[in-house]
Amino acid sequence: MSGKEIIGSVDFSTTETSSPEYVQTESGQLVTPEFLALLQQTLSGKLAEPDHTDELDPQVRLLAEELSVIHLPEWKSAVGRKLAEPTVTSIKQATRVAEYLVKRGVRMHPELEEIRWVPTPAGVPGAFDTGTHITPDAEGTWPTPDVEEFYDFDQISVKQIEGSAWHATHPRGIAVEGKTKSEAYAAMVAELRRRIDDASAEER
Repeated sequence: MSGKEIIGSVDFSTTETSSPEYVQTESGQLVTPEFLALLQQTLSGKLAEPDHTDELDPQVRLLAEELSVIHLPEWKSAVGRKLAEPTVTSIKQATRVAEYLVKRGVRMHPELEEIRWVPTPAGVPGAFDTGTHITPDAEGTWPTPDVEEFYDFDQISVKQIEGSAWHATHPRGIAVEGKTKSEAYAAMVAELRRRIDDASAEER
């Protein structure tokens, strides 16, 4: 190798390999911190955000909160045909996306808000809750939805699956079963009434 100069070297040794760190859950399972954060996000309906959240520009924080979990209302075409049911979605790295969008000129303007999502009273965690969307009245006041509208008895569906027990379901993510159709329906009514009472008690 005369006449040639070695300007650097790289060691590709594989004798030492790095393994991911694991944490133990309450049930004894070993999972990565990233997987644990994903589970927490799923249950809470909020994405895990960086530690520097407190240092964020208020506009970035506000936008990031909106992007972390997005509750989309029912989607209809211009002629009124339903294109999609209410959906819950999210944007990964919401804070990073928000920082970028703010630099692009995007801002939150509450005074221009035409629709607002509210969670189901006494409902399931945010990531699974379709909630409902409300609009302001003529005076610009946002109404408080009637809790009984969330748990409308007319939306109860009762079906028997392959000769087994009867199953009653409700769009709010509730399911009960009974030996007969009327028993399943009655059980669902009781569960809806319980949730209505719980939500009413929270408001007092």
